[in-house]
Parts: sequence; structure tokens; C-alpha cells
Amino acid sequence: MLAMKLTKIDAAEANIIAAVRLHLEGGHPAPVLVLANSAREVVATIGQKTGAETVHAAVAANLGRTVQETIAPISKAAGFLKHADRQMTESVELNERDVEIALYLACLDFGIVAGGLPIEAQIYEAWLIAKGVEKVSAMPLRGQKLIRSLIQHFPGIRSANAAAQKKLGLEALQKAKSDPSLEMTIQRDVGQIIADRKKSA
Repeated sequence: MLAMKLTKIDAAEANIIAAVRLHLEGGHPAPVLVLANSAREVVATIGQKTGAETVHAAVAANLGRTVQETIAPISKAAGFLKHADRQMTESVELNERDVEIALYLACLDFGIVAGGLPIEAQIYEAWLIAKGVEKVSAMPLRGQKLIRSLIQHFPGIRSANAAAQKKLGLEALQKAKSDPSLEMTIQRDVGQIIADRKKSA
């Protein structure tokens, strides 16, 4: 029987890796959202407890809302999919954009909290930016060069349909997995993360 010891960071990483792969493979959005939201909740909570400046908190502050209010549509949909003790006879409308945002937030805050990202998260972040920025010239000058560079890693992504975009992302991921230079050091010990934050405070 397989047994393993996992930290909260290990679990969040595993969920992110699975969610990215499933999404780029064209899998059903329901498990992608559940996996992504689980990871998102873990890293957001660790970030809050350790005093890290998470993307969750920054976005909420910019909107003049609490974090809970900001991510309510995502957490509500994910909660609906996980639990049957309430709303048993109802249904939920899944918006793929919300699914992608949940996974994006999970990736961004994982990097902030753990100090590094699995390759899947690195590729997903680049892929989402490459396909998602509507007008590169409207972005700040410092970011335009980076965005154009990301787009070049996914040839044709701007004009491709959703299925073809995901295929490009999956191909880039498969290629990246064989590149050892993309492997990042990840801090997996939450106790150590807390201690490091206290030292730097």
C-alpha cells in the first residue's frame, strides 16, 4: 500500500500540477476548479498567516473589497461541487474564465509563499498571459517586451480557438519538463516559511 507524508505545500503543489495538466488536456472544468480552488485556499491562508503579500490580498485591496468578497464566485462554485449537504437539488453554472482565474491565483500565490513554482505552474502562467492579454500595446512599456516574448513561446495562440490554445500549452509543458533549468527550489516546510517571514519582518 502506498503511503506518503505531505505538507500543506506538497498538497497544494500536487493539486496545481494535476489541475494544469487536466485543463491543458481539455478535461472537464469541474475537477480543474475543485483542484485549483483547494490549492488556492491553502496558499492564500498560509500567506495570510505568515504575513506574505499575496496576489489575493493585492487584488482585493485594489477593488476595495475583502479577500472573501473578491473570490466569492470562485469559492461558491467550488464549494457547490464538493459538498452535497446543501443545495442538493440545485445546479451551478461554471465559467471557464473563473476556473482559469482560480488556477492562476493558486499559481501566483504558491510562488510567493513557497518561493518557487513547479514547471506546470510556470507554463500555465505564461500560457494564460500569452493568450489572455487582449492588447499588448496597451500594457505598461516594461511589460510589453515580456508579454511578446511569452507569446512567441506559443506560436499562433492569439488566433487559435480554445482547444488549439490548450494544445499549444500542453506541447509547451511537455517540452519544458525535459529542461532542468526550469526546476525551482520550493520551500515545503510551513514552519520554516513562518520562521523566515519573522526574521525578515
